[in-house]
Amino acid sequence: MDWKYKHRREKVEILRCEGITKVYGAGENAVHALRGIDFTVRKGEFVSIIGASGSGKSTLLHIVGAVDSPTEGRVWVGGEEISALSRKEAALFRRRSVGLIYQFYNLIPTLTVERNIKLPLLLDRTEPQSQDFEAIVGALGLEDKLNALPSQLSGGQQQRTAIARSLLYRPALLLADEPTGNLDQENSREIMAMLKRFNQTLKQTILVITHDELVARAADRVIWIEDGRIVSNAPAAGEV
Repeated sequence: MDWKYKHRREKVEILRCEGITKVYGAGENAVHALRGIDFTVRKGEFVSIIGASGSGKSTLLHIVGAVDSPTEGRVWVGGEEISALSRKEAALFRRRSVGLIYQFYNLIPTLTVERNIKLPLLLDRTEPQSQDFEAIVGALGLEDKLNALPSQLSGGQQQRTAIARSLLYRPALLLADEPTGNLDQENSREIMAMLKRFNQTLKQTILVITHDELVARAADRVIWIEDGRIVSNAPAAGEV
């Protein structure tokens, strides 16, 4: 591939949020979780969204990942508007276009590590390319854990399994909601270093939600949210 074309392609906008508002309840009981959020993310960019508990950052991630829908506003991922997808369409979109990583891993306890990693593809009745599977598993140090159950893994290993699962089908967006929130400092650093490496080597677009400023610094850009509004959108000060 021509390098200049590849460079231009990687500057393509992969995510756009326009006027995202989310209101729970009505009248005097209404809670405004998001108040007119506007931002974009380019293909291959690593962005952190940081804010205190209750700031609206997790609500925003759920809307971007089609887990929830906005009260007002529009969201595009890879040029496709996802703001008003039906429940069935949203489930298909999540399975094929978005990788979701959560604080508590969300692994299936009765499935082996290998089956957990392959699960999104198995649901689509496809098999991953063996070289892709081996490369991701190797990079995450899970080669000798493929036959283990989640209960036999440490917290760090469970999160690595969740990352492998989210990366295997090369999603348009990798969304991580407090991915280090349940880990000690050493494992937190390792997980963020791995995400940074996949961003750099695979050009994987990553959006991380966190309340930890040190974790946020692993990204290229940090978006601060307070009371449902963006108050800052600037390059990160430095790495973890």
